Amino acid sequence: MKIIKINAVWCPACILTNKIWKKAKEDFSDLKIEELDYDFDEDEVKKYDVGKVLPVVIFMRDGMEVERLVGEKNREEIYAAIDRNK
Repeated sequence: MKIIKINAVWCPACILTNKIWKKAKEDFSDLKIEELDYDFDEDEVKKYDVGKVLPVVIFMRDGMEVERLVGEKNREEIYAAIDRNK
């Protein structure tokens, strides 16, 4: 599983959830997370049809999107999504 996480430096929800994702990387050592910046990685971000609500977290398996989290999510929601997509 690969995770694509799209954030922006100006996004309060992104800042809050970054702490949860940092802990998730420790708890799930096999996570592969590619982080993209909404403003600085504009060409890459366009490929994923991201709207205006951030953060966006896309779970990929075999090059296909299997789940997408949009907006601020709490620890339980994030960990549940990781468990579903292992």
